[in-house]
Amino acid sequence: MRPKPNLLLACALLSACSGSSGDWRGDAIASAEARMRSLTNDPAASFSHVDLTGDSASGQTCGVIASKVGIFTKQARFIVYIDGAGPYVEPGLGSSMSQADFDWAWKNDCVNEGHKG
Repeated sequence: MRPKPNLLLACALLSACSGSSGDWRGDAIASAEARMRSLTNDPAASFSHVDLTGDSASGQTCGVIASKVGIFTKQARFIVYIDGAGPYVEPGLGSSMSQADFDWAWKNDCVNEGHKG
């Protein structure tokens, strides 16, 4: 009868560990989306193809935002770095970064890091 409590304790610890590893990813994505809503000044902005690449120290959230600009809704790719850099969004939706610079960052920091979007 003694192994049962140890087994339950091991399962609980495993569950807690796997749960916490998912928490930082969800928190990072939620934080990135909040930063993008603030940047575009659109609390109702929506997101698609969002993925977190890298790790908890040097990763980035990459995806597509759809935001109101005047009477129009525009879509643009975005990158928000976990270390605090950014947010960066394609020109035309609040970014001063050139399209060439954004495309380079997207390729190197999103696609090459495993973004599937």
